[in-house]
Amino acid sequence: MKKKVLAMLLSTAMAVSALAGCGNGADVPADNSAASGNAGSQASDNADSPKEDNSGDQAASDGEVVKLKALAILHPLTQDVDDMEYVAEMEAEAGVDIEWELIRADWDTVKSTRFASGDIPDILINATNNADYMQYDGLFLDMAPYISEDLTPNIVQLFNEEPDCKALVTQMDGRIFCVPKFQGKWPKTNTVVFINQEWMNNLNLEMPKTFSELKEVLIAFKEQDANGNGDPNDEIPLDFNGWHGSAYGLLNWLGALGIQLTNWAYDGYFAEDGTVKNYAVDERYKLFMKYVADLYANGVINTNAVTNDYSMFQSLSRGNEAGDALVGVVAGWEETDKFGPALHSQYVPLPALEYDIDCEPGTYDVRWRDDYTGLNISSDRAVVSANCSNPEAAMRFIDRFYDQTHSVEALFGGITDGNLEKTGDNSYKVLPPQDPDVDPGTWKWSSSFADNAPMYIRRSSEVEMSEDMTYALEERKVYEDVLAKAGKTDTYPQMFMKYSQEDQNTMALAQANINDIINNQWSLWMTGEADIDSTWDSYVQSVNDAGLPQVLEIRQKAFDAYLSNN
Repeated sequence: MKKKVLAMLLSTAMAVSALAGCGNGADVPADNSAASGNAGSQASDNADSPKEDNSGDQAASDGEVVKLKALAILHPLTQDVDDMEYVAEMEAEAGVDIEWELIRADWDTVKSTRFASGDIPDILINATNNADYMQYDGLFLDMAPYISEDLTPNIVQLFNEEPDCKALVTQMDGRIFCVPKFQGKWPKTNTVVFINQEWMNNLNLEMPKTFSELKEVLIAFKEQDANGNGDPNDEIPLDFNGWHGSAYGLLNWLGALGIQLTNWAYDGYFAEDGTVKNYAVDERYKLFMKYVADLYANGVINTNAVTNDYSMFQSLSRGNEAGDALVGVVAGWEETDKFGPALHSQYVPLPALEYDIDCEPGTYDVRWRDDYTGLNISSDRAVVSANCSNPEAAMRFIDRFYDQTHSVEALFGGITDGNLEKTGDNSYKVLPPQDPDVDPGTWKWSSSFADNAPMYIRRSSEVEMSEDMTYALEERKVYEDVLAKAGKTDTYPQMFMKYSQEDQNTMALAQANINDIINNQWSLWMTGEADIDSTWDSYVQSVNDAGLPQVLEIRQKAFDAYLSNN
């Protein structure tokens, strides 16, 4: 289907091209420095610089179609790219015909072999990470000299309007091996904590505002048959999934003690007044763990939470076969996804809590985890092989993903495919799934590249979202005031930090040992198998002995550089 559409579009493009004339064939300007930073000036002295090679643009202007090969890593549900009509449109607009290789599973098991052998096509989508560019030096094209107003106007617009995106993909030496994505319509946090309002109504309880009040509510859920089905023992007052770096773990509440978590806070790092710290050795983490251990001792935390995988965690939130809700308080992405169609109306967002154990509410400046950059920006969306015979054509095609309309199509599905409606020059409406038995989130992943796509969803674009995203945005309004507190010196920008290869190696070795200690300890404290007060000092010493001070020093240096450059 797509190839027929492509043929028609290409013939139209060639006819228009013949009427318009061939142009000057200069997609890459003589001076790329304005568009590509340091790499532009470096390229001017490079004998292999693309500036004098205009074959790609000439091919587009005289009607010649450039044949390329591309590999895309897709979600297992995603349909073939050849069935996406908007991709055929992009190929025609770029003057290319692409032979697609699609991989939906086990890429990590074959990637190293293919990269080591140099067995890669012209374009790769969603197939690399930053470590690959150093490990396989010379395998990937430095895109910096090709990013220009003439050849890649949409990518230039992205870099100009969202400079964090350019900072994300630019190496310390100015080279750019990949282009990112920006989907600026996603919320500022990945996580909402939900509480069962119907249970609170049944027991005449008020919405908790502090840690102490939450404990009282959870105990009531446990002891008073909150779901009203006659079984006082089937309620699970509090459930969670994962721990460090988990979107749906209990550590979301660590912000109640003034710790600003950012983007899942992998490995426990955060910033406070311009200083990089790790909460796993912070006294506030000790206070928090004592509270969690107290909840566990009172029997209000799911005893299987430590071992349950995500599917069991998700299933439990959707109740039993009789339709009874089983979970009182739990974190999730969005209510219909978390609780299903039958139970989601019972739940409401639980606002950020005040910490008040052995202190007055207001002692700590309450925070909530800020995931905006993690949800809206990602690196490594598309790369080009250094051996690509026509890099201009490859870059021209990649740039089509960043066109305003094509970006929305890449995320939600094509207009001509019936997944999206263009309602104005700058506005779009996501249409309901064509299969009524499929939810909007699943349909998106089935019919498009979805979140794996290269894209630039402009802040200025208006997108009428599907029902699930409408719910997700509405539910997070309870955190808006708290999230607004996050500032430049207390938001840790891990994804934008730049390190030398030596520093990366040092951190990787130390972090593995640090994580072993941290991950082996928290569940022992929670379940009471280890006493927090008597083991805390030795635990902190062991983490420091594993190399934490050295890692903090490296991260502080990178953070200082980030602040000075941004």
